[in-house]
Amino acid sequence: MKQDKSFYIKLGIAVFVSLSAVVAFYFFLLRYQEVKAFFKIISSSLQPVMVGIVLAYLLCPVTKFLERLCCKAKLRASMARLISVLLSMVFAFGILCFFCALILPQLVDSVKGLVVDLPGLLEVQLARLNAYLTADNDAAYTVMQMISSVETSLMTWIKTNLFATVSTVAGSVISIGSALVNLVVSVIVAIYLLLDRERYLAQLRKLFLAVSKNQRFNRIVMETAHQTNQIFGGFISGKLLDSLIVGVICFVCLTVMKMPYALLVSVIVGVTNIIPMFGPFIGAIPSAFLILLVSPAKCIAFLIFIVVLQQIDGNIIGPRILGNSTGLSALYVTVAMLLFGKLMGFVGMIVGVPLFATLYYIIKRMAEYSLRQQNMPVETERYVEKKEENKILGGENEQGQIQPKA
Repeated sequence: MKQDKSFYIKLGIAVFVSLSAVVAFYFFLLRYQEVKAFFKIISSSLQPVMVGIVLAYLLCPVTKFLERLCCKAKLRASMARLISVLLSMVFAFGILCFFCALILPQLVDSVKGLVVDLPGLLEVQLARLNAYLTADNDAAYTVMQMISSVETSLMTWIKTNLFATVSTVAGSVISIGSALVNLVVSVIVAIYLLLDRERYLAQLRKLFLAVSKNQRFNRIVMETAHQTNQIFGGFISGKLLDSLIVGVICFVCLTVMKMPYALLVSVIVGVTNIIPMFGPFIGAIPSAFLILLVSPAKCIAFLIFIVVLQQIDGNIIGPRILGNSTGLSALYVTVAMLLFGKLMGFVGMIVGVPLFATLYYIIKRMAEYSLRQQNMPVETERYVEKKEENKILGGENEQGQIQPKA
C-alpha cells in the first residue's frame, strides 16, 4: 500500500511539473516581447558588474605576480593582497593614460589633417575622373546616372534621418555621465573580486557541489572549467600582446616608408589584429582607402606590406606568443568567427575562437570517452581510411564493413 501511495505521489509530481513547464513555455511564447524587455533591463542593470568581472579576470595574472613579489618582501598576506590589487589598478589605468597621452594627440592631428586635405584630395581624383570621362561618353553617361542616384538617396536620407541622427548624438553626449558612473562601479566590483577572489570561487564551487551529487560529473565539470580558464586566459592575454607588437611594427615600418597617416593606420591595424586570421585585412581596407586618396602607388605598397606583415605575424610572432592555446585548425577558427560574429557582433569575432575551442574540448572528451567504452583507439590518425590498415579498428567483415575490437 505504501509503495502504491509513493508511486502515485511521484506520478502526480511528474505530471504537475510537466504541465507547469508547458504552461510556462506557452506564457513565454505569448509574452515574448515583455520577457525580452525584462531581461534587457536586467542585463543593462548588471552591465557594470559584468565589465568589472572581465576587468578582474584580465588583471588577475598581474595581481598574482605582484602579490608574489610582495610576499617575497616579507609583507603580511592581507597587506600583500591589498597592495597588489591597488598596484594592478594603477598599472591598468597608467597604461590607459599613457596610451591616450601618446596616441590621441597624434591621432587627432592625423584626423584633422585628413579632414583638411580630404576636399583637395577628392578634387584631384575627380579631375582625373573627369579627364577619363571626357574621352569616353558611354562611361560618362553611366557615371552621371550613378552620381544622380547617390545624390537622390543622400537628399532623402538627410530629410528623413538627419534630425534623428542629431538627436541620437545628443543622447550619446548626455549618456557620457552615466558611462563614467558605470566605469567607477565596474572598477569597484573588480577590486572586490580581486581582493577576495578565492572566497567567491569557493562559493561557486560549493553551490555547484550542493546541487550536483554525481562525483564523476563534478570532476569532469571542474576539469572543463580549468581548461576553459587556460584557453581564455592564454588566448586573450596573448592576443593583446600580439596586437600591440603588430601595431608597433606597423607604425615603425610605415614611418620608414613615409606613408601618410602612419599612426592612424597603425592604430587601426593593431586594434583589428585582435580578430583572428582576418583582422589585419579588415583593418587594411579603410587604411588602404585613406592612402589611396593621397597616392595610388603608396596604396599598392601598403597592401603588399600588410600581406607580408600578416604572414610574419601568422607564422612567427603569433605562434611564439599564443602557441597552441586553442588547439583549433584554421577551418575551425573560420567557423567560430562566422558563427559567433553573427550571434555577438564584433565581440563574438574576438571571443568566438576561445568559446569554440571550449566546445571543441567538451565534444572531444565525450567522443573519447565513448570510444574507450567500446575499446576503440582515440587517436584521430588511427581513423584515416586505409584499407590495408583496417585491422587497426578490428578488421572488415564479409561485406567490407569495419568491425570494432571485442
